[in-house]
Amino acid sequence: MLSPGAWRLVSFAFLGAFLLAAALNMAHVEAGFATNHLADIAGPAWLYIATRGLAEPTRSTRLQRLVGATPERAAIILFLGSSVTEVAQIFWPTGVFRGTFDPWDIGAFALGILPPYVLDKRTMTAAMPATEGDS
Repeated sequence: MLSPGAWRLVSFAFLGAFLLAAALNMAHVEAGFATNHLADIAGPAWLYIATRGLAEPTRSTRLQRLVGATPERAAIILFLGSSVTEVAQIFWPTGVFRGTFDPWDIGAFALGILPPYVLDKRTMTAAMPATEGDS
């Protein structure tokens, strides 16, 4: 479905959205969705593409082999990791992942990971050769 070049463009778009949200937050700008949830959607989506190596399929890193070995593994690990950072805010609000717990952020993590996961699965299915019993 998507070529590595298309994945690269999508990856840059998510990374740009994440950096925009981070810059707005660091500048203490109140921009509604852009400062409340944009990074929560774009960050996990970009991480999914990066850990699966979708934008650079000829390059293989240890992280891609460990976390991104399968679409399911990447989606689950990234969703759980993102959710742990949010839940940590309940118990450690001034810690490494400082902030106020917001359950909507957990939904935003899922919303960010779901589209690249679905496209990745469709691309894998389209690339699979037909087996003898499929005709």
